[in-house]
Amino acid sequence: MTTAVSWPKRTIKRLAALALLVVAVVLFVMSPFYARAILWGLNKIPVTVNQVAAASQKGDGRIEEVDQPEPGSPEWQQQQQQIAEQQAQQLLKEFDKQEAAQKDQQSEDSANGTTSESADDNTDKAQNVPSLAETLAKLQDDYLQDSSQVQKQSPNTASNHVGSNKAAKQNTAKKLTKNQAHVIVVLGGGLGRDAMHNIVVNAYTRMRLEKAVRQKQHNPLPILLSGVEAPYMQNWLKVHQVDARLLENRSMNTCENTRFSALLLQKKGGAPRVELITDAYHMPRARRLFAMNGIDTIPVVAPLPNAPTRWKPSKSNLMHSRRATYEAIASIRDLWFGETNCREVP
Repeated sequence: MTTAVSWPKRTIKRLAALALLVVAVVLFVMSPFYARAILWGLNKIPVTVNQVAAASQKGDGRIEEVDQPEPGSPEWQQQQQQIAEQQAQQLLKEFDKQEAAQKDQQSEDSANGTTSESADDNTDKAQNVPSLAETLAKLQDDYLQDSSQVQKQSPNTASNHVGSNKAAKQNTAKKLTKNQAHVIVVLGGGLGRDAMHNIVVNAYTRMRLEKAVRQKQHNPLPILLSGVEAPYMQNWLKVHQVDARLLENRSMNTCENTRFSALLLQKKGGAPRVELITDAYHMPRARRLFAMNGIDTIPVVAPLPNAPTRWKPSKSNLMHSRRATYEAIASIRDLWFGETNCREVP
């Protein structure tokens, strides 16, 4: 009889202890301390830049947002012809101004009774000045001569010539940067639909874009948008008077974000260091993956839609706990097994 009575008591005690443990875990997960603890651990993972990959990111200035035509190509010749036409128009305007000034001077001299000797001097000076037709002809000859020289150059020589011009522009632009970063990289956080069922950026991505707008005001760098969300992110920025021309719109996960962005930046001239915008829980893993691709990152943390409470449990903390748990699992997976489902090229 005694044994029969004690067995239900032990079972009830164990169930009560288990229920208390479950309640404690739930309260801990719903508190801000759970996400903070995981974030602390994520930030302890070392971030070391791969120096071999970094050799391909040896940029020394700002990234070129617009693709430049190859020297000697038809596009390049058309661009040079447009430049020559613009210079010719400028010369024409200056010639008209000089001609008008000479007429005014002659009228003034006539009114003041200028001697014939001074008039002859002015005529001699005018004859020494090349005519507009001669100037335009010389400008056209210079353009044709430059085009023929570029076509005779080897591809390496032409690229070195363009590279030196880009380097000069980049060295001038570099003085405007505040932390030696070359570009602002914004990682996409997903898409959603508005009330009209149109595809738009979701709350996570919107918070990152809002942070990018503020960061560009502080440090006017080109913006690179990474992820399949990039075109929608670009449209959102245009509405807010920010132009982002660097789009990486092939990546489907964080590994591809970093890998494809690194390839794009390498094509644009290289970016050893970038400002990286994403949320706090995603930042450690994204920074480590960028470092594996040879790019050092300056973290610029974007907030999540719902801010956590200071200490008490709440539903808003569940989003932070979910994000923290996901990033913890993904980081452990990457460290133990490597990144899976990550394409090598776009």
